[in-house]
Amino acid sequence: MSDSISDSLQLSNEWDRYWKGSASANAYSAGGSKHPVLQLFWRELFMSSLSEYPHGRMIDLCGGAGAVLSAAEGLSVSEGTELISLDISVSALELVVENYPYVKTIAADAAHIPFKSETMDMVSSQFGIEYAGEQAMAEIARLPRKGGKLALVLHHSDGLIQQECAASADAIERLIDSDLIPMALDMFEKGYAMLRGAGSNEFHSAARAINPVYRSLEPIMDDHGVQVAGETIETLYHRIAGIQKNLPRYEEKEVVDWLEAMASELPAYADRMVAMCQSAQSPEQFKSFCTHLSEMNYQIQQAHPQQVADATLPLAWMLVAERS
Repeated sequence: MSDSISDSLQLSNEWDRYWKGSASANAYSAGGSKHPVLQLFWRELFMSSLSEYPHGRMIDLCGGAGAVLSAAEGLSVSEGTELISLDISVSALELVVENYPYVKTIAADAAHIPFKSETMDMVSSQFGIEYAGEQAMAEIARLPRKGGKLALVLHHSDGLIQQECAASADAIERLIDSDLIPMALDMFEKGYAMLRGAGSNEFHSAARAINPVYRSLEPIMDDHGVQVAGETIETLYHRIAGIQKNLPRYEEKEVVDWLEAMASELPAYADRMVAMCQSAQSPEQFKSFCTHLSEMNYQIQQAHPQQVADATLPLAWMLVAERS
């Protein structure tokens, strides 16, 4: 199997796992995808595009569960208009079908888009295409036909979301290194055995051993705040201690299932945060891509970092270009 196919399958599995499991495991990605500023941006763009291309063909790339598509809800869409969502994750596309049944879905790698060049009236992507690598960034530029638009919201290497993801990655990696979850599982196994009539020595010994681990989480929250990683650190810190103090009130299976789900999800969560930091576009990369579009006869209509109220760091890069 070639490296590119292997990498594509691995990426697909990682994002499938995210869309299937992140909510149930209670580990969250950095926010921003539905920020009011971004929703307004896409809403206005869809309104003008649906008017400009009444029977157009529009594709959203790497759109996950449809954050961009949600901005088109309630707008008048002509019968001949074709809306397409392309993502590498089948699980994400299942959510698109559930929420937007009028949208055509295609499971594919954005680095190898299965459409001919100059066949789209609008191509969009929000916090997605940059994960697919440089080849995907080059690939999308060939899709718009003359007069068509390319609209992108990209992670900023010095932005709010990048900062949050870097903090979350560090926090989760330190949490994993602490061995809190395996030690908690061991402690609760011995605790429930005690409740069934076994001796208490092993449980109390495990409880003493985990106390320094609890304390090791406090510097993580001091460094990044209790909200880091969707409050995952704080949740584990308080919930495990609460279960330990009131063990008879909790069902063993529910406790074990919850901790095992967290243990399974946390490494993948940290990997996604690292991937976001690595994919975020620097000013030099963004400028280079804009230059590439200009060389392909695109007229750049918007190209700037998007600021938001009460924040010094930008939320994202915003790019709108029309193929002339």
